[in-house]
Amino acid sequence: MFLFFIFLSGFLSVLTQNIIIREIYMIFHGNELTYGLVISFWLFGGGIGALLGRKINEEKLYLSFLFLSLYFPFSIFLLRFLPTLLGVKSGEILSYFLLIKILFLLMPLYLGFGLIFALGQKKISRLAQGELRGITRPYIFAAIGDLLGGIIFSYVFVLSFSPTRKLILVSALFLIPVILLKGRRFIPLFLIFLLFFAFTGIEGTLKRTTEKFYFGFKVREIIETKYGRYIELQKDDQISFFSNGVLSYTFPDELTAEFIHLPILLSPSEKENILYLGLPSPEVIKQLSKYKEITIVYPDTKIIDFLSKYLNKELLRRVNFIASDPRLFLKNTSEKFDGIFLGMGDPLSISGNRFYTFEFAKLLSNRMEEDGVVSFLISSGEDYLSESVLDYNSLIFWTYKSYFPYYYFIPGLTLRLVFSKSPLYYEEKRIKEKVKKLGLFYLDEYIILSSLPPLRIREIEKKLNNNFIGFNTDNRPKAFLLSLLLHLEKQNQRLKILKNLFDTPFIFILFFIPIPILLKKTGFRVSIIGAFSFGISYFCVLILQIKYGNLYYLVGLITGSFMFGIGIGTYLSERLKLEDKLKKPFLFLSILLSFQYLLIEIEFFMPSILVLIPIISFSAGMVVGWTYTNAGVIFEKKGVRAPAPLVYALDLIGGCIGAFLFSFIFLPVIGIIPTLLLSLGICIFGYLFA
Repeated sequence: MFLFFIFLSGFLSVLTQNIIIREIYMIFHGNELTYGLVISFWLFGGGIGALLGRKINEEKLYLSFLFLSLYFPFSIFLLRFLPTLLGVKSGEILSYFLLIKILFLLMPLYLGFGLIFALGQKKISRLAQGELRGITRPYIFAAIGDLLGGIIFSYVFVLSFSPTRKLILVSALFLIPVILLKGRRFIPLFLIFLLFFAFTGIEGTLKRTTEKFYFGFKVREIIETKYGRYIELQKDDQISFFSNGVLSYTFPDELTAEFIHLPILLSPSEKENILYLGLPSPEVIKQLSKYKEITIVYPDTKIIDFLSKYLNKELLRRVNFIASDPRLFLKNTSEKFDGIFLGMGDPLSISGNRFYTFEFAKLLSNRMEEDGVVSFLISSGEDYLSESVLDYNSLIFWTYKSYFPYYYFIPGLTLRLVFSKSPLYYEEKRIKEKVKKLGLFYLDEYIILSSLPPLRIREIEKKLNNNFIGFNTDNRPKAFLLSLLLHLEKQNQRLKILKNLFDTPFIFILFFIPIPILLKKTGFRVSIIGAFSFGISYFCVLILQIKYGNLYYLVGLITGSFMFGIGIGTYLSERLKLEDKLKKPFLFLSILLSFQYLLIEIEFFMPSILVLIPIISFSAGMVVGWTYTNAGVIFEKKGVRAPAPLVYALDLIGGCIGAFLFSFIFLPVIGIIPTLLLSLGICIFGYLFA
């Protein structure tokens, strides 16, 4: 029965972890740094809980499940209400210091899972009378639960249940061990949770908490899909659309919509075939439909259906909607376009960064006619370019300039960049004729001229051309970090540590390489293996984001694969010869890191990556599972009391440190590829100098 409890805790651990990550991502527009921070706190709390569990009587196991059943729904509602209570404005990027405070409030949740594993393992070890299976079987059953939880989250929970129903169902499942251990008195509470789960009115709770956050707005519709949460708000006659906490557009605003023509007006040739990558407003779609052909590419089919309700049937027939990742679409199509508009917003994540890279600019160049234009908006400064704004703007400018020698700036709080392989220029007569032909109501030659102040444009051109700070690439996402820093500064949130890390000399990072030589004790090596095993799992998430884009719904599968690998590794360790020194894990980690390097650098057949990524994560988990058993036996020989919870805690704390270092230190300082190579170097040292 206790093995079942361990299995259930693993199952529910992955569900709760990914529900929290998804809520933070959707409420505060989270990114890969947020993911690393959440996982870091989760692992730290689990490790401390496991250490505390060594001192607590295992008969108290049911209390941990009961506490989690009640605290988990409270923690989710806490996440939804805290922004309002703390004065965070709608559409604002959450300060990382504020996020850390929120994660500390969730710490009891993490501690609870660590306690459950430690108490359950102690009970099972006592029943096994000191046999090796008393150490291995709890980890195996927890890992099976983790795998099932990852699969259920990625392919059932995300698609089938509303956010509120998910947390109520999970809370009810926490009560199963409580009922089995303490009898019928907890059945009424279980039935109350099930009643709430079945009650249709429970869906209104998300709408009510959303209206509290977006004060003064009426929530018209909330759309939950595997790609994220979309919220349609109304205030007076204005409708605003938010995607994962960030404003996508507001309409009606016909003047702003008509400005979409301006990049095309700067080109002397006629444009017929238009491509829009991203989520346009209904008014922008109506404006682009004035051209002969229009294609809109966005991965989420439900949002395409949502836009359709604002467009008439004739217009819908003219627009070619394609449900695909924009980058994959460009890679797979052979069609060329006259005008390409990028509607991605600022790159506030690795997924967004991939549309402002050297590699993507090359892809656009191959899919654009020789006299075509590509245009997009990025945050800037209307009258003054601060250091952060200048670095961010010039980085993207130089990246695109590599493939498009001709460019034009349309200045403002948001800078519209227009690029082409043919000359771009303002010619009043030609523009006046085009405006008349398009039948524009607000945008005329006078408004156009006032939007293109020559002195301001020349000033921006001079500053950007004189401020070369390198190129933005898939594997060194500078634009992501500079964009994030810029948004935090605009909200008066000081996060200079990101800027300082960005400027840190690479030589500083090399001091990490000798760590395995200096820290040879078993406990340290367990933590180091845990850190780099998590690093491999984290790289799996990054590779998915680079290659495919916004696939956070698959994080549960990656986590589940990793944890299932731990179970298999633990099971195999019962049958394999163990070693006195933890040496082989570093060799296997080196092999996996080498393969990840090849996976990023070499163009694989894309669907195969979706198969390879879980396999790599699974393999890293196997290394942890084998290490868990081996280290437990080493500690037991040394006479350490309750060695299994200790190894479990050391592994989680190592993973916690790894999560923080990879997401907040290595990635910002040296980028993805150098971090992979650094990790490979450390693991090779760990193997050679064990």
